[in-house]
Amino acid sequence: MKNCGATMEKYLSLDKGERIPLSVTFHLLICERCRNEVRFFRKAETAAASNAQVGITDKSISAVMEKIYASEEHLENKVSLSKWIICGIAIIAMFLAAAFFLHGISSNALRICIYTELAVLITVYCALFIRSNMDFFVKLINAKISSPSISK
Repeated sequence: MKNCGATMEKYLSLDKGERIPLSVTFHLLICERCRNEVRFFRKAETAAASNAQVGITDKSISAVMEKIYASEEHLENKVSLSKWIICGIAIIAMFLAAAFFLHGISSNALRICIYTELAVLITVYCALFIRSNMDFFVKLINAKISSPSISK
């Protein structure tokens, strides 16, 4: 993207612990390359901080770089799709069970409370699923934008 350079400059100019501006956060959500660079910077900072006490030498720099590159292999999603599906089915089963058991209850307040809790559970489930599979959704959206369907 054309904004990558400006976005990375804004990110790198932030002080440690400073709040990330909304424009930078939004760009990082949609740009996988910049998101990976930020991950790389964070891992480099963590690895460098652990070696800072010993002193910096060529060997320590090489060790830091090896740690960073070794950890890049573990960035993939660790939760398989089958576990997400099983969890989703369990949530749907809980919703159906609640509907079945609450059918005879006359207390509307209890019904609203239980259905609200289930709605929050479904929302959290969906948010976690999207967050853990963000790269997939970004690629899907980019594919749809770059090759729009031709309508007659």
